[in-house]
Amino acid sequence: MVIKNKHIIDYICILAVITSMSCDDSSIALPGNYKDNEPANPVGKMNWEISDENDVGQLPENLQGTNTILGIIDVEDDNPDDEIETVIIQSQKVNGNDRNFFTVIQDSVGVWKVVLQSSANIDYETVHSQNGSSTLTELVMEITDDSPSKSKGTLAASVLITNVNESPTWVNTYITTELDEGIHYESSEITWDDVDLDDNHVLSSDNLPGWLTINVNKLVGDPLTEHVNPSISFTLELTDAGGLMITNSFTFNVRSNEAPGFNGSLNDTWEEEISDSWYITFTDQNNVDYSTLTAEPSSILDSYGLTFQQNGMNGTVSGTLPHSYVNQQVTFQITLNDNRNGNPLTATETFTINVDPNDPPVFTNTDNIIQSIHHGCQYSYDVNWNDPDGDGVSFVWNESIAWLNVNSSGQLSGTPTEGDFSPGETVSLTITDDRPIVPLSTSFSFTISVEVNIAPEFTAVPDDDDETTATVGSYYSFQFGINDLNGHDFDFTVPTRPSWLSYNSSNYTIYGTPSSSDISATNDVTVQAADCGQETSFSFSIVVTN
Repeated sequence: MVIKNKHIIDYICILAVITSMSCDDSSIALPGNYKDNEPANPVGKMNWEISDENDVGQLPENLQGTNTILGIIDVEDDNPDDEIETVIIQSQKVNGNDRNFFTVIQDSVGVWKVVLQSSANIDYETVHSQNGSSTLTELVMEITDDSPSKSKGTLAASVLITNVNESPTWVNTYITTELDEGIHYESSEITWDDVDLDDNHVLSSDNLPGWLTINVNKLVGDPLTEHVNPSISFTLELTDAGGLMITNSFTFNVRSNEAPGFNGSLNDTWEEEISDSWYITFTDQNNVDYSTLTAEPSSILDSYGLTFQQNGMNGTVSGTLPHSYVNQQVTFQITLNDNRNGNPLTATETFTINVDPNDPPVFTNTDNIIQSIHHGCQYSYDVNWNDPDGDGVSFVWNESIAWLNVNSSGQLSGTPTEGDFSPGETVSLTITDDRPIVPLSTSFSFTISVEVNIAPEFTAVPDDDDETTATVGSYYSFQFGINDLNGHDFDFTVPTRPSWLSYNSSNYTIYGTPSSSDISATNDVTVQAADCGQETSFSFSIVVTN
């Protein structure tokens, strides 16, 4: 250092003077003890190792971890016997904010240097954003000598962190690479990023196909039939204002158009006179054609009184086919057109509706309908029906029988009296479906005769002493014989009987065991057989003996 060299020279001169002088005539002054020298503050100057403008160091960004030397401090002290003891950074600020980018070191030969700390992050964009758009670091260094009073001086320096152009990076390059002939193509946005502030970029390509262009940050174009296969490869280039470039390669495949078609059966069956519809679905291998596909039925559809409604990729044929089309095939066509630009394709298919004839409703249980009744007996029969086509059915009847009631559910009921005797009166029943134009009916007629009801008659009754006498403590029984000429079921009852006597209505038997108290009692018995209001009675008395 300059001061060290100066002290060495002074020391040599002092020795020479001492040598030429006598000890009695001179006083010896040692280094640091010059009597006539006043204390002086050390001073310094920055000698830049990096480029500088107007004595402001220009430090490029992104040098962290390098211990880069910014400059060498040239230090002086007017007092020749003083040396520099320390040089430290007193403060370092960016726009008034304390920062810790730099430090001062002394190398092995005593040279003081300002260096970038290995831990410092001097990313231009970061510093710029954190410090109010400033990257200028103001350094104040403190220089201290080794005098007894430790004289100090200051050195100010400025370091500007400068921007270094950095390469942009892709953010999104995912775009559709499967295209369709005749369909306008517009890619999603191709995006990128650049850490450099306010950098401008140009997206370009040297080998883009002629039908494809770059619109800001999208690819747009209209591939035609002649662009279908083979695949098309090209490279996009992104260049920033500093000339740094990144690339990305793409391969486009232009698919050829394919004709639309139909899904499902080409045949359907409708019932005559019934409103119906047929849901027909369309298909297309190219889903881009869904929005433009049209379906057009043949004009004959109108002559059938049918309508067609398209709804996207399906259509509905609706209407009602009259009786005149029974056992005929109603045939029509539908033509699909994908309306593709440049190469539209069509498909036509024939559809057939088979018209099923209406089937009349049928009675299901009239084979066993009751056609005779005896007076006093209750008539009851529930007529049932159905319709093979599932149509609604109405029921009507025609009869003039006073005692007979009929309702809309097919329930026949009533009880004829003696005044209703008849060899046979006609009842007509009719069921009709609800077809709107040509309804079908089924009728059934039968006769009901009212015959005389003859009361049941007893064919076996007690008629001798053995049958009318009971012994105390002995079991007594008698079985009556009963016949009904009309074949009706009848009820057997014993309305009058002594307490000891019971009966069985199923086998027409009376039975019991009398006691001694029944000897003097009245043991009258009345038995009765009744059907449909006609009844026969028989009365007698049982004699109880010891």
